Amino acid sequence: MKEKILIVSTDVVMRFLEGKEGLVLVPERDAMYLLEGGFFVERERAEVNENWRQIIPYVVMIDSGKVLLMRRTERQTEKRLHNLYSIGVGGHIEEEDGRTPYEAFWSGMRREIHEEVDADVKDLEFVGIINDLSSEVSRVHVGFMYVAQVHFKGVREKDMFEWKLVDFDQLASYEEGMEGWSRIAMDGLRYYLSRR
Repeated sequence: MKEKILIVSTDVVMRFLEGKEGLVLVPERDAMYLLEGGFFVERERAEVNENWRQIIPYVVMIDSGKVLLMRRTERQTEKRLHNLYSIGVGGHIEEEDGRTPYEAFWSGMRREIHEEVDADVKDLEFVGIINDLSSEVSRVHVGFMYVAQVHFKGVREKDMFEWKLVDFDQLASYEEGMEGWSRIAMDGLRYYLSRR
């Protein structure tokens, strides 16, 4: 059976965000409104249809004031991301994750975190929505950005990622080498830290 993932209409996303790009700050309860119109389609169809947006939870992890920074190795299948830095953990929400889009989102986010890293999540705070229209890949995805306070133990896919915990002040020196969503998420992280 083909993998089915959670999507929403691009028109609904763009209306909700009033056409804004980058990191769009919205209350979490409003962001959850997008899930109400969500449905599941085969991933291979969703990857090439810009009328749909695949919903991706994107979680930045902080352990004792240090941010998790990962570098994608050349063992990953997506060549365009090789050697780029990332500050986000997350992935697609699958139909098996829950009976409703809302339920699937929450259990899918927990599953994705568990698949990628070994970390105890102590606190999870919504920051905003990542809406990146700069590439074919980003135009078929929309990110729900969270910041998690965690006790970090390591990555599970050790051949896919190199990692370290970095002070935020040092993180900016890696920004030029980051994948697109991570550069956008840096703005969200600055906002998050400014309120603490």
